[in-house]
Amino acid sequence: MPLTDTEWGVVTAWVRDHLLDTPDPHDRLRQVGYPSAFIGALSLTSKAGDNAAALVRAVRHSITAQTFLLDVLLGLDEFACQLELQAQATAFRARLAEDARAHLSDQDHFRAGVLRNGAEVFIDRAQLRERLREFLADPEKTVLVVDGEPDSGRSYTYSLIRYLGQHCGFRPVRVTLTHTTTAAQLIRQIAARLNPEADPPQLNPAPLNDPLSAHEWAVQQIVTRATAAPEAFWIILDECDRLASTSDAWDAIGQLARALFEHGPAPEGSAPRLVLLGYPATMPQLPYEIRKTVCRDTARILGRDDVDDFFRTYFTQAPVPPADAVRLAAASAAAVWEAAQAPASGESPMRRLCTAAETAVGTWRSLAPGADYARLLLRELGAPAALEPAAPSEDRRAYRRAACLLVRFEPDTLRLPGEREPSGRAQQELVDDCTTLSTNPPVWTLRDDIREAALADLPGPAAARRCLEANLAQVQAGPAPERITLAYLSGRPPDARRLDADALAAAHQAVLWLSRIPGTAGIPDPGQLRNLLERVRLLQPLRRLLEE
Repeated sequence: MPLTDTEWGVVTAWVRDHLLDTPDPHDRLRQVGYPSAFIGALSLTSKAGDNAAALVRAVRHSITAQTFLLDVLLGLDEFACQLELQAQATAFRARLAEDARAHLSDQDHFRAGVLRNGAEVFIDRAQLRERLREFLADPEKTVLVVDGEPDSGRSYTYSLIRYLGQHCGFRPVRVTLTHTTTAAQLIRQIAARLNPEADPPQLNPAPLNDPLSAHEWAVQQIVTRATAAPEAFWIILDECDRLASTSDAWDAIGQLARALFEHGPAPEGSAPRLVLLGYPATMPQLPYEIRKTVCRDTARILGRDDVDDFFRTYFTQAPVPPADAVRLAAASAAAVWEAAQAPASGESPMRRLCTAAETAVGTWRSLAPGADYARLLLRELGAPAALEPAAPSEDRRAYRRAACLLVRFEPDTLRLPGEREPSGRAQQELVDDCTTLSTNPPVWTLRDDIREAALADLPGPAAARRCLEANLAQVQAGPAPERITLAYLSGRPPDARRLDADALAAAHQAVLWLSRIPGTAGIPDPGQLRNLLERVRLLQPLRRLLEE
């Protein structure tokens, strides 16, 4: 399974601090074995951070190049004396080596069921697999829409897309939508993920009276840049059904789909594609003219037959006699299905089922000679909290709390309350909890599920204020949810009636965060702020016209 963007951010930091922290990066790269032609194609400067980002961006085009970079890092003396870094780099190297073996094998990547060396599985979804094959093969198809019931595995689709991207020559970039996502936020996030080093698109260059026209112009910029890029991008918009029905982000999604259609196929399949996960038929629909370029799939909740088929296929491919394969598959499916039906806590049924299947695969792969697999599996699945996510360490919880009231943050400089100087441990602790907004310098944001848990984990408003005050340097200029959150926590709430659309959107987000912190009082109803925001947005074009 390919490394995530945050994991590549960690690798970039290693390259910056341990490989290219030198006045002569060209010579350094030659010393560790890079060919002159490869080095000459890099835009190297005197800045180690820029050089590290350029090198990592170049190696991500090839699994062989990715593996070689990890080999180079593991061969450095600095890694030999830092056991924690060495262990993490070795784990990354093992995953890339598995990718390399799968890439050279004759297996059908669209039929893959076991990902990440058994740590992740992808069960059934035969129709989706064929839709993805069709979508990738036909350059005229520009949009893939995946709908279905909640907890049916729509977002789970992203795991398979990431796997296919490593083997089929495209790079998925995901933006997870929320109830408060605006068109401007969506456009900026897509642009940052496609090219973190490029200047953000201008959202009102004229200036224009109509924000829709400004957004359309920015979307055209994004698609033009993505089409000209040397790699093929798939833009993944996840959790589409979490968007408010009145959000202007729906207009931006339609503009993006139309822009991709108008640009048409690019040579060698490098045209960007759009994937919409959780895009229900009840929400604003895509432009009519692109209907023939859209592929659709409907996710459904997995059943017992799907689990049976998964393990039947898995053990048929295992090096065991056919009779044993049938017995092992039946025992695994029965145990996994029963475990997944047990009373759940906060995990979705789909996640519990996949966790149980991953436990079965891991148990089989680590089975000692002569051991009783069925008995061992039942013991593993029957252990207390066997299907519950592992509890985070105290350090990890502390860094989650420090970041949960920040829209974005640099992990290198994230501070815990009471720290005079950042320890730099945030990158290590939060690598699996974040998505990447920028790579140079690294800028991350907490995943929504992690943020929700961290907000609930705060002891109260006073602790929230200390976390926020420790990291005010991370807050961007202008109306920001962090500043409004601090105003509420400090007893100086803003007058919502005097706020413009951008400030109201920030206030709405701040109130949603605060409502999840135990013991918080004196905040307005989020629904009232949302209604006020919708009214201000409706009147905004008229006000701009009057100002002109």
